[in-house]
Parts: sequence; C-alpha cells; structure tokens
Amino acid sequence: MRTRILAAAVCSFLFAQGAFAWDASGHRMITRLAIDGLPADGPVWLKEGNMPDRVADQSTVPDRWRSIKISQLQHAANPDHYFDIEDLEPYGIEFAKIPTLRMEFIKQLMEVRAAKGWKESPKATPGMRDPDKTAEWPGFLPYAILEQYGKLTSAFRVIRVVEAGNDSSRAVELEQAKADATVQMGILAHFVGDAAQPLHTTKHHHGWVGENPKGYSTERTIHAYIDGGVLKHHHLDADAVRPACKFEVSIDSSDPWPMVLEYINRSFTKVEPLYELKKSGELEKESGKEFITSRLADASTMLSALVNSAWKAAAPGKAEIEDFKRYDGGGK
Repeated sequence: MRTRILAAAVCSFLFAQGAFAWDASGHRMITRLAIDGLPADGPVWLKEGNMPDRVADQSTVPDRWRSIKISQLQHAANPDHYFDIEDLEPYGIEFAKIPTLRMEFIKQLMEVRAAKGWKESPKATPGMRDPDKTAEWPGFLPYAILEQYGKLTSAFRVIRVVEAGNDSSRAVELEQAKADATVQMGILAHFVGDAAQPLHTTKHHHGWVGENPKGYSTERTIHAYIDGGVLKHHHLDADAVRPACKFEVSIDSSDPWPMVLEYINRSFTKVEPLYELKKSGELEKESGKEFITSRLADASTMLSALVNSAWKAAAPGKAEIEDFKRYDGGGK
C-alpha cells in the first residue's frame, strides 16, 4: 500500500511539472548567472558566502507551490507563470498596450466581454476541465514580474536604510532584511526565467493547437522537453551559457514596464522558430543548442538588470531614512 501511495504521489508531481518553465536546475542556473553579472556598485553581498545558492534555490519555489492542490492558491498563483499572447486577439487588444496594472487589465477584459455579450471566456471549450478557474485568463506574467520587482525594491530599501544608519544594534534586522531580499529575488528570478521559455508566452504551450498547416508537433510532452530534456541533451550548464550572457542591459528604474513587455514579446517571437527546430530535428543539433542557450542567457541578463535596477531604485534619501526610523521604532 505504501509503495502504491508513493508511486501515485510521484506521478502526480511529475504531471504537475509538465506545466513548468525550465526545470529546477534551469531556474537555478539562470539565477546564479544573473548574480554573477551584477556590477561592482550593485548588491554585491549577493555574491558572498552561500547567498548565490540560497537565492538560486528560492527561484524554484513558485513551482513548488503548484504541487499544493489548494484551489485558492492555484487560482491566484498559476496564471502568474505565463501570458498567452494570442489570447488577446479576440479582445482586439495589443500586447504592447495592455494596462500597466493587473486589476485594470482584468477590468478591460471583462468590459470587452460585456460589450460583446460573451457569457464566458472565448478560450472556453465544451467539457473544459478548469476547477481552479484559471484557464479563462491569458495569464498575468508581466504583472507578476513587476509586482515582484517592487517587493524586491522594498527589501533592498530596508537593507540600504539600515546600512546607512551604521547602527550595530540593528545587526539582526539587517540580517533578516537580507534574508527577505533573497526570498523576493528568488521569486522574481522564477518569473523572469519563465518568460524566457517561449512556450510560456503562447497558447501553443503544450503542443500546437488549432490550424496547423506546417505540421508542427501537437505532443503535450514538448513543454516538459524544453523545460529540462533538451538542456540535458545539450549538457547546458552555467559554464556553457555564461559566454552568451551580455550584462550590458540597463533598465529605467522609474518605469521598467516597457522593457518587461519587450522582453516577453521577444520570447514570443521565438515560438514558431522553436516549433520549426523541433519539426526539423535541429533542436537536438548545434542550432538547437544555440537557440536554448540564447533563451537562458536572455533570462539571466534580464534578471541581472532588474535586480541592479531595484538596488538603485532602493537608494534612500534623508527623508526616507527618517521616515523609516519613525515607523520602525528602533527595530525593537
């Protein structure tokens, strides 16, 4: 009996993993490379001791949430991992022009549905199984990235304020602030990594759907293969991907939204080329290796730029330091 229960649990976990972007080692690789790319005037303490390993492990956590079958958690968290850009077409909405706020985006979708007299999402199909009520949305990946960017900036702000005070009585507070920052950066790393996997930007996420004149793969397993199988096939690790990382990207910390949309759209443009590589068999050859390497490098570069931008945005002025002292109550 115990063996059967264990087997069932393993099967359930593996099934859930089918919707992940990159496997755990892929997310950890992206995160470590991003930390390597931080400049000397950035949060260099992230490179010290076991910090890179801690943040890298934290980058896998949002996928661990997906194995917990609590409807409220799945309903809120699952759509943060993707944005199926084609799903905007029936609404007449351009991806580059979606509202900057999550709830405003939902409001816009619902207003279009009401105007068109739709009783349900145009994605709905007869017999669709959607117990957590997530399939009706295109996804919320850009919002997850920017919301998490804000949380990381907040964590960095605490660190920078406490360090500016140079108060030894706040040593524990500083230690905790850095621990909080590793958590927030790890979660940000996950969503940035997801966005670089082209199948997290498209309705063709588990095989080509709908009209298929070019005969692309319709196998659901393609998603899991891109997440991890093809990385293993090409023996892709940090050393193999590092030369492709160009840590020269800078982000306007006052408005990172346009660059995040551009980053996600860049991944979306790789959807059909990915299916072409799979169809031709080139995915397992050098051109396929270069393709996957470029996706991983793009994720690492973007993550490093976002982290550095958050660090700069967190620099406190005198008024912010005084406000922190007033509301923090001396850390006791």
